[in-house]
Amino acid sequence: MKYITESIKNIKNLLPYLLLIAIYFFFVNLEAGRDKETNSTNENESLLIEEKSTEQNKQQRIKIPVIPYKQ
Repeated sequence: MKYITESIKNIKNLLPYLLLIAIYFFFVNLEAGRDKETNSTNENESLLIEEKSTEQNKQQRIKIPVIPYKQ
């Protein structure tokens, strides 16, 4: 029982620090959400650019000579 009361007192002493840490992670989470939204729009734009470049590459054909292997 003595251990529980001592641990509660320690938690009361650390409560302001724990509160600051919780607030910090809350704002970090908000920023990460905003970054995720902007990254998803950038990825969509890059996918469109890649699709256009692959269409252009499909139009270009390169003839490669094939020499049969003789034994």
